[in-house]
Amino acid sequence: MTTPLDRPEAPQAQADVRAQPPKKDRRAPPPLPEFKPFNPDAVKLSPAPAQAPRTERFFNRDLTWLQFNERVLGEAADKTVPVLERLRFAAIVSSNLDEFFMIRVAEIARIARRMPGFRYPEGMTVAQVLAQVREQVLAQKARQAAVLQDILETMAKKGIVIQQDFETDRSMDADIRAKLPKLSFCMRKTSEPLPWLESSRIHVFIRFPAQYAILSIDEREARMVELQAEPGQARYALLERWLRAKAGDLLGRTDVIEAFPFKILRDADLRYHPDEEGIEEQIVEAVLRRSKARIVRLEVDAPAYSEGALFLATALRLDSAALYRFPLPLDLRTLATLYNSPVAAPSMRYPAIKPEMPKPLRRRGVFQVVRDNDLLLHHPYDDFEAVVRFLQEAAKDPKVARIYHTLYRTSRESPVIAALKDAAAAGKKVTAYIEIKARFDELNNVRLARELRKAGVQVSAPLGNYKVHSKVTQVIRDEEGGPRSYLHLGTGNYHPGTARQYTDLGLLTADPVLGKEIEQYIAGLSRPGRVTDFKELLVAPGRLYERILQLIRGEIAVQKAGGEGRIIAKMNALVDRRLIEALYDASREGVQIDLLVRGSCCLRPGIPGVSQNIRVRSIVDRFLEHSRIFYFRSGGEEKVYLSSADWMPRNLYTRYEIAFPVKDARLKRYLLDVILKTSFADNSKAWALGADGVYDRVPAPEGTKSI
Repeated sequence: MTTPLDRPEAPQAQADVRAQPPKKDRRAPPPLPEFKPFNPDAVKLSPAPAQAPRTERFFNRDLTWLQFNERVLGEAADKTVPVLERLRFAAIVSSNLDEFFMIRVAEIARIARRMPGFRYPEGMTVAQVLAQVREQVLAQKARQAAVLQDILETMAKKGIVIQQDFETDRSMDADIRAKLPKLSFCMRKTSEPLPWLESSRIHVFIRFPAQYAILSIDEREARMVELQAEPGQARYALLERWLRAKAGDLLGRTDVIEAFPFKILRDADLRYHPDEEGIEEQIVEAVLRRSKARIVRLEVDAPAYSEGALFLATALRLDSAALYRFPLPLDLRTLATLYNSPVAAPSMRYPAIKPEMPKPLRRRGVFQVVRDNDLLLHHPYDDFEAVVRFLQEAAKDPKVARIYHTLYRTSRESPVIAALKDAAAAGKKVTAYIEIKARFDELNNVRLARELRKAGVQVSAPLGNYKVHSKVTQVIRDEEGGPRSYLHLGTGNYHPGTARQYTDLGLLTADPVLGKEIEQYIAGLSRPGRVTDFKELLVAPGRLYERILQLIRGEIAVQKAGGEGRIIAKMNALVDRRLIEALYDASREGVQIDLLVRGSCCLRPGIPGVSQNIRVRSIVDRFLEHSRIFYFRSGGEEKVYLSSADWMPRNLYTRYEIAFPVKDARLKRYLLDVILKTSFADNSKAWALGADGVYDRVPAPEGTKSI
């Protein structure tokens, strides 16, 4: 039996040491904090009482997501966090917010145009949601601007300077002019329409009397111009701010009224016809149409609103609610590249964590190990190379007959794709489902699908509107007694980069029952709509919701029978209101429920008579919490599932997903006693959600110092 408890890379019980390479420490992890004694007389078995109407039992999904981004900003603001890590978090805030506008705000705006009277389950109209989104974003961006300024000042003291002020300092002009990248330029009368603008670029708007000009930096990374610096130091110029300051000199004009950098965001929704032929070609065309999609946000880097900003918004056919102005550099992803600066002192980053190959795989092959015992991989502590080795060994093994693989996202030069090609070249029957509808990875996935076909891999046809989000690899190997199935089932993508940045879990198993059910699941992907009655897998669309609901009701039955119902669930988002209502039912009956929800959480904990037995935590730390773990005590049987699915409508009803059981008793204990209990004992990076919707940091014991 192999378990991560045997490995030095397993995370330890003290949550505030997770940023360090885990130490060899086999002390028992701390127990989950106990709930207050449960009083059955205080619980009503009827539906929620009158003081908690339906509209007050849910939080709005989009507003709770903005709260998650605020918690990310909290890491950027935390001065105990190394400064380059703070810069990385500040950049994540911007990247998250851009995607939020391109997807969520764009969708809300579409609803507002088509159904202006629509109300969300929590009672708000679309207009109210949009107004609150703007209010929260304005506050968040204002705080981000202040946080970033503090970060840049701290970096400057440590030898990495980002020059932003060029109004009075001309000493860098010659250096910058010599390194100017390719720029696009247009000059027009104010009566003439704007040129087409690309959303992935940084632009500079320049206003003259009766005229305007737009300068565009063609390559995003080129906006960071490295300047001459003293040995051991690094200096950079933000090009768009230099262009703003030098616009008149560059254009030979003395009548510049104003100049400012800006960027636009467009609706990222894809429009295609899933029931028609040629979905792959449709997807490619739809991605290309994004460049002309409706603009959802105009962001201006300027100290104050101006006539030029209003002119630009009007010319883009935007109302004032879509205009955001801050003295904040645009697109902080470019600044985040300084994370790898060669002049950065070690103290400016978290100590490096070196993922390790699990001990059993250092001595034996994957098939030898997994034939004897299930193996749980915990990334980033366990090296993703273990998954790559699984496929590479399958490609070379003469006994392997078939390989099946589903892929949602991966790197451009993916070792997983290389292994599948090698397997096909070796004469294996290799089948892959490449999800070409994975948002923002569509073109890369189309390219990979075409490469695999060319290499002899059978690439399954896209499944119309539904996405395949499950992470599944199956290898069929001819052994004594007949073909044997080997599986890798995961909570995260087959992406070597994110496997070092996210906490994810993977199960390597040769369990014959799971192997048979995965074969049935794979067959269902080739015949959409085919319903299979799985006994161990929880499968979406449809059945995943039904089975989770059954498991929740099972805990209610145990509680009513005098036992102790218990539910612990870790996920990225909790949005599905039917499952939330089921959790409320369980809470009213006295079932104790712990939820670890990284992002959006629409459940309101702590409502008397409804959710007083539910506790919600969120952790934002060095690694993005990405694994999904569902635990049900089940009368002592202790059922544990891992999944790539959150409890959201899209995962439950319009995606192909699986939740798979962990059967090995020691692996169950690792998931429960190390990962879940450690998470709920976190007093360094954890936030507690209150009934008022406010997240408060879980206080550390007196005298505890965060890293």
